[in-house]
This record gives sequence, C-alpha cells and structure tokens, in this order.
Amino acid sequence: MTIEQTPTHVGTKTSMVWFALAGALALWASAFVGIRSALHDFTPGPMALFRFLVASCGLLVVWVVTARIRRERLRLPAARDVPLLLLCALLLIVIYNLGVNFGEQTVSPGTASFLVGQVPVFSIMLAAAILRERVAVVGWIGIGVGIAGTVVMLFADQTGLQINTGTLYVLAAALAESLYFVLSKPLLERYGAMELNVYVTIPGTLMMLPFAGDLTRQLASATTGSVLMMVYLGIFPAAVAYLLWNYALARLDVSASTSGLYALPLITIVVSFVFLRELPSLLGLIGGVISLVGAALVNSRRARASHA
Repeated sequence: MTIEQTPTHVGTKTSMVWFALAGALALWASAFVGIRSALHDFTPGPMALFRFLVASCGLLVVWVVTARIRRERLRLPAARDVPLLLLCALLLIVIYNLGVNFGEQTVSPGTASFLVGQVPVFSIMLAAAILRERVAVVGWIGIGVGIAGTVVMLFADQTGLQINTGTLYVLAAALAESLYFVLSKPLLERYGAMELNVYVTIPGTLMMLPFAGDLTRQLASATTGSVLMMVYLGIFPAAVAYLLWNYALARLDVSASTSGLYALPLITIVVSFVFLRELPSLLGLIGGVISLVGAALVNSRRARASHA
C-alpha cells in the first residue's frame, strides 16, 4: 500500500479540504461587512476595481514565487479554454462583485449573505442542466423552498412592502457566482487552484478598468481606514478565499462543495453585529431562514442520491 492510500493520509487530505472550505467561508463573511463599511468612501465600481487590483498584484507575486520555489514553469492557459476563462472572469469578478457592492448600498450584510447563500440552490439547478447531475425529489423540494425564501427577502431591509432594488443586485450576483462554480468545474481538471485564480482574477480586473478615473478621485478623499479595508478585501476575501475555494472545489463535486455556503449568513450576521451593530430586518431573517432550509434540503444526501 502506498503512502497516498493509507487511511491516515486520506483523513489528513479530507481535513485539509474542509479546512480550506471553512477558511473561504470565514473570509467571505468578513467581506460583506467590509464592503458595507467602505461604501462610505467608495462607490461600487471603483471599490471593485481597487479590491481586485490588490488581489491581482498579490496573486501574481504568489504565483511567480511558488513556481520558482517548486522550479516549475509558468504556463499560459490553452487557447481552447480562453473563452470559458473570460466568461468565468466576467461572472465571478465583474458581475458578482459589482452586484454585491451595488446591493449593499441598501441591503444589510446579513441579508446579502442570505441571498448569496442561495448559491447551492442555483448551482444544483445549473449543474443539472449543464453537467447533467441528476436531482432527486428532495432536491427539487429544497429548490422550491429556497426560491420562496428568496422572494420574501426581496422585501427586506426597508420601510414598507416594496421590493428593495438592492436585493435584485445581490440576487444577480448570486446567480453569476452559481454559474461560475458550475462552469469552472471542468477547468479545475486541467488547471491548479492557483492557476485558475490567476487566469480569472486578472482578466476580470482588466474588465473593470473603466472605473479607474473615478477610483483615482475617490482615493484622494478616502480615509485611511477605508483604504486599509480595501487592501484587506483584496488580499484575503478575494485572493486567498478563492484560492481556498478552488482547492476544495477541485476535490468535491459541485453540490457538496457549495453545501457549506448556507453557513455563510450565520457567520456574516455575527461579524456584522460585532463590528457594525447591524442586523437584518425581520423580513430578511424570516426569508433567510426559509432559504437556508431550502439550501439544506438541496444539499442533503437524499437530494444527491440519484447522482450515482
């Protein structure tokens, strides 16, 4: 029996996968709170550009240094994968981050994370359509419950029963991220987690360069705290978190890896209350809890039983 096949080694690798998943979730939870606080000095577009300029620089340095240490050659993506990589960059870096940034102008971090917590529901629907992963009856029930919770959250964090437009931005972000998770799965069979992170983050950052002029003006008047927050958001929730997520996604199927996302709102609410003293509205909490039940059903073992 080789070392790779021993139970101890297998257990260690499994623990590393779940540790990577937990680390990504914790960092993403802090991002919802950080974005909300930095919106005082930056508008959504320049904020996204600033954050991913930092992330791109950090990723390039780590990529080059890691390759030198391992004495590996840096490789460019295959030409056949470039269109899919550009689509992934558009979905994850541009649409997702602009959606969350615009949404959090009127949506609390907790409600935003509840909406993003519906990624498992959207992902399993897209995986069924694109990757031909089969969904059991329990999974479809979970999808229905999750959608019902999402509808309730559309009216959260405002006065009166009218749709909060910010929730629509965050919902669009969640849909974009769901599609990214599904489309990136085959790419992770050909590229490492670091490579995919670089190939997606840098093109996505370049797509947001039209915001450069506004970013320059806003940097001149921004507080030191907001600038440091943006640097943190660029290094940790952006670069590091997606590296951890890609590592886990490469070793788990789409539905299993996204199952951890329904814990994201709970972490975010705690962080938001501690640092901002802000909680979701009653409708946000009710809709969020309903949506979490749906996400849990979607990711139950019985919902995925028909994959085999």
